[in-house]
Amino acid sequence: MHFLIAWRYFRGKYAFQAIQIIAWVSVFAIAIGTAALITILSVSNGFTSVVKGLYADFYADVRVTPKQGKFFTINDAQYLQLKSIEGVNAISRVVENRALIVKGGNKTVAIVKGVEKSYGNINKIRNYLKRGECAIGDLQTPLFIMGIGIEQKLGLMQQMIGDTVQVYAVNRSGKSITQLGQLNTLDAQESGVFSVQQEFDDQYVFTNFEFAQYLFDLQPNQVSALEFSLKGGNDEKVIASIEKIMGPGFLVRNKYQQNIDLYRIMQVEKWIIFCILALIMLVASFNLVGALTMLVLEKEKDIHVFNAMGATSWDIQKIFLMLSAIMALLGAAIGGGLASLFCWLQYKYHFIKLGGGSFVIDYYPIQPMLIDYVAIISLVIVIALLAGWIPSRKAAAKIYERIV
Repeated sequence: MHFLIAWRYFRGKYAFQAIQIIAWVSVFAIAIGTAALITILSVSNGFTSVVKGLYADFYADVRVTPKQGKFFTINDAQYLQLKSIEGVNAISRVVENRALIVKGGNKTVAIVKGVEKSYGNINKIRNYLKRGECAIGDLQTPLFIMGIGIEQKLGLMQQMIGDTVQVYAVNRSGKSITQLGQLNTLDAQESGVFSVQQEFDDQYVFTNFEFAQYLFDLQPNQVSALEFSLKGGNDEKVIASIEKIMGPGFLVRNKYQQNIDLYRIMQVEKWIIFCILALIMLVASFNLVGALTMLVLEKEKDIHVFNAMGATSWDIQKIFLMLSAIMALLGAAIGGGLASLFCWLQYKYHFIKLGGGSFVIDYYPIQPMLIDYVAIISLVIVIALLAGWIPSRKAAAKIYERIV
């Protein structure tokens, strides 16, 4: 009954036409806020999904590193045991360290990452090649797959592949990089250029494992990390098996754990956006308070009639709370429908483009999520209760005014 009366009040005509206009303005204020929330959170989800995809392609499913120091020794028996773990698709020994790369008068410091041939099954860098091929060479003829940022810093010909660069790395027996005698100096040839995102493009160079060992003056069994790709399924079981073989002196981390700070920051950013837009919706709900207050004044006679028929103050209060909920939820439904339509059109046709053309996609990514809709509906219900509480209390108080 309370709902039917509230619905009748919402749809009915009033002595002052302005009341109905203000009521619909309140509805559309909630609709605009809801549409903005859904759209912006969906875009945020889209960018998060793209960034996570880039990191997922660049990082291994599981990475093993020492808890102390840069390098460790892996013997052949351990390596074979790791390869035979059920659920492991591929494994690669990795040597990773910083080196100075020079071409003519240009130079830059890069992370040289030496990997084995199996690394193509672990890292999807070949999907991001801009030029050349995904070749790392061997000890005698080392090849570099460079990030596009490093290529630009070295001033290499961007339309050509095959330039030779000089690589300077500290001999581990040396004490200072400024002493020329304490540097290992080797040549390598560019084989390809990749572009994933600036963080990787400006830092990484891939080459073969043997050359990296030789460059950094390591022993044959010394590595800086082990990287795995998994067949899918129970990652925790595979990680437990790796930890058992490697022992307590190592960190065994999945993709999420390798980038835990990034994922946390993205989640915090999303909910900060939600809170800011929620505050804007709360401000917009003041229109709802004004509209309901005017409706209470308009329906004062009806309140007294309901009281005479046996309605309690709580019954009167519930009617106007229900009216507040109807207006807020109607606004949310309109806004949600418009936002969902927009999201579908953007997902299907990509009609809103990104400027600059330097990102991996040229349009705004969008990904609506059910949890966002649930959070927004919950927010709208809270706004409806807050906005309707004071006017509904005033409506209930009209009964006592009549008694007095």
